[in-house]
Amino acid sequence: MSHIETLRSLESLLVSFLERAVALKEDRLCVLDGINRLDDIAQGVFNGDDLTDQIGDWFAEHNHWLEDSRLKTADYNRMGKIFGQIKREIHASQDSSPAVMKISDEIDRWTEKASHRKLVLKRGPEVAQAKEADNTIALFGNMLNRIDDLFADLSGSGKHLLSVLDQTLKTASLQKSNEALLLSALIIYYLKLSNYMVEPYIRRLKEAESLQKGGG
Repeated sequence: MSHIETLRSLESLLVSFLERAVALKEDRLCVLDGINRLDDIAQGVFNGDDLTDQIGDWFAEHNHWLEDSRLKTADYNRMGKIFGQIKREIHASQDSSPAVMKISDEIDRWTEKASHRKLVLKRGPEVAQAKEADNTIALFGNMLNRIDDLFADLSGSGKHLLSVLDQTLKTASLQKSNEALLLSALIIYYLKLSNYMVEPYIRRLKEAESLQKGGG
């Protein structure tokens, strides 16, 4: 394979990687937005507002969450606290209307299914651990998830992407983090496609990679 063909192959791989990372990020933002909206509804209930219809609409819109694996254990824990808050306010109001009772039953259903999902999430790796070492697709997918989590943590303050890149490069160098190193490479390539001057960051990336390999 010629040098040009190798570069083109690498470019295709990185573009695919970028698209996957962006898709994961969008999916994660949708989850966080949904949970934040549930929290806003709960605050309204706590203030004494009648938000029965809004709660019902939220359950209907997000019912599919219980059937897929996009939610993390922390998401279930956060929703569980919000549901608990809503349930306490329902009991305190002593409102036994059919609509309120339906909301209460729906909270119980979600709490039960969420508890079951958390149990599955904890036990699943024990079954698949022996095969995972030979499954490069699964390993790469898990790496993408960890990279997505790292990007979400570092980009939460709303800084420019260059600021995030600076943090990922520092993390890659100081902590010798593979996730930070790969995320740095991804951001650099994205910025390069957007016509940013990335040569200084490429040098830092190579230095971080050298440190991980024990070269400095």
